[in-house]
Amino acid sequence: MLKAYSKFLDVVELICRKLIGILMALMVIVMCYQVVLRYVFNDANIWSEEVTRYMFVYAVLFGSFVAVRRNSHLQVDFLINLMKGNLKRYFTLVTSVVVLAFLVYLLPLSYNLALDTMRSISPGLNLPMGWVYMAIPIGTLLMILGMIEIILKKITNTEEGDK
Repeated sequence: MLKAYSKFLDVVELICRKLIGILMALMVIVMCYQVVLRYVFNDANIWSEEVTRYMFVYAVLFGSFVAVRRNSHLQVDFLINLMKGNLKRYFTLVTSVVVLAFLVYLLPLSYNLALDTMRSISPGLNLPMGWVYMAIPIGTLLMILGMIEIILKKITNTEEGDK
């Protein structure tokens, strides 16, 4: 069961990594377009900075899921490295459960925030801001899925190490 779940998350991670690459490439293209427009033609548009900012938000939250799966989020290794064997495993299990609890708490709050901001319209794109804020519950849900995998691997003692 855990293998099937991990394979599913492998596919989700691959999709997220491809989306991050596409978003980053589009961000570079749009910002180069904006720079040329502003400094060569002395003209500017409203939407380019806004769309770049929103793409960045989505890229960061997709990247957070990838970081969770690879166990590469910022952590203080000094204390963990002092621990040995089961103590280290239990400590990291408890911290993973605490992170999961926080993400589960955050999910409905972020979803409600996204719904509440659907009536607000962005000035440059005339896009409901709820679509921008929807990045938070999407990223949170993805991180929850990743944390569940990490916790299950710790419980079943099938950790493979960092990817």
